Amino acid sequence: MSFFKVKNIINNYGYEFIHLKSTSTTMDNAKKYIKQNNRNCVVLADQQYEGKGRRGNKWESPKGNVYCSISVNNFLNIKDHFIFSAITAISIKMALENFDTKDIKFKWPNDIFYNNKKFAGIILDTHSLKNFKQYMIIGLGINVESSPILSEYPTTYLKEFSKVKSVPEFLIFFYKIFFENLNKIQNSQKNLFIDIYKKSLMFVGEKIHIKLRDNSVVKGIFKGINNDGSLKLENEHGLTSVYSGRIQI
Repeated sequence: MSFFKVKNIINNYGYEFIHLKSTSTTMDNAKKYIKQNNRNCVVLADQQYEGKGRRGNKWESPKGNVYCSISVNNFLNIKDHFIFSAITAISIKMALENFDTKDIKFKWPNDIFYNNKKFAGIILDTHSLKNFKQYMIIGLGINVESSPILSEYPTTYLKEFSKVKSVPEFLIFFYKIFFENLNKIQNSQKNLFIDIYKKSLMFVGEKIHIKLRDNSVVKGIFKGINNDGSLKLENEHGLTSVYSGRIQI
């Protein structure tokens, strides 16, 4: 299946579609396009050779998977930026429901799992132009045909557990759902998506360990998330909010 229909869907929502066989990272390409054209875009690559996850972690990027960056107008306050990650995760989940795949779970703040195995991840990055216009760039990687072997957690890929047969077949559903959801949050339906996201969170009610930016670890009971996306952790110090970190499995 070709990417012709994928391109049409993206163009119909007013975005430029850039499809590359290979690149360093799609996020770098999105930033370059924004700077030159001051317009939103979707950059999709068949392969990346410098793929990155959160905090600069390397993201394995062989052919056959989804490596994509979507630039959108940054119309939200910084305290609401988590909603961009939430609607992306929800859109992936909703797209997979068209392939008879349910029970997709979200690992705070940006990982997506099936049967306790990771198959997708999301990163966010803001980008400002000299005219002060701000963009949010949403980077996502989805394992479709293969997944890396990691020591931190088990991984899987769409063809292993769903009826997805190809990258474009999946993306036809994903992009349409994503842009429809994006329009909804522009119409002040942010809390609706936070509530949907909460229902698929992993580890709620369980004791967890969170590795913070300074590599220290905090422990407690995972009590869910606040509407700004921060994690609610209960321990001997009471109920606190964690804004950035990684739940250790």
